[in-house]
Amino acid sequence: MTIKKIFYLILSTLTLWGCGQSGASDNKNQQEQKQSTKDTVPETKVNQPQSSIHSADLFPLSDAEKILGEPAHLSDSSYTIKKDTLEYKLAYTANSKDQKTGKTGVIYFMIEQYSEISSAKNAYTFIKEANEKHEGVKVLHDMGDEAYFHSDGKNFYFILVRKGDKMFRMKVNKTTSTTSLEEFNLVARNITAAL
Repeated sequence: MTIKKIFYLILSTLTLWGCGQSGASDNKNQQEQKQSTKDTVPETKVNQPQSSIHSADLFPLSDAEKILGEPAHLSDSSYTIKKDTLEYKLAYTANSKDQKTGKTGVIYFMIEQYSEISSAKNAYTFIKEANEKHEGVKVLHDMGDEAYFHSDGKNFYFILVRKGDKMFRMKVNKTTSTTSLEEFNLVARNITAAL
């Protein structure tokens, strides 16, 4: 074998060996990329509660219309996950302005489900303590685990109820000549019973 042939043989062997290494290197890079992608996918939150509430079932349009005392429509609806809490919001707005008061009735509803009862208790306590010095606050001892009602007597009705790991609030803002406090209280009791 001549030196020239040996040179070409070594050169071709090195070329083939280099191609093989490149393929292995590419393979390794692809596996590392897959692993890296796998590691960056967010994991399911351990403390996230499983939803057992359906806001539209708990507070349908028909109940909102009973409270408002007139035809209404769904004006807002949302679902949010915040840390350890599932949050549903609904708003119903009267279809027309009240002739006597010149106000349009709106009712807001929000229900939250926490991953732990202690979190729900803390949220309830925070809201209650922020409002308890206002006039028109009344603690309700016969609803849920803890509840209070708040009204200024002319513009709004508000209720906050906690039962276990769930808490809901409902507020009519602006009360009109057709708004029913009796229906407001009845609907709040029915929602509490359904939790």
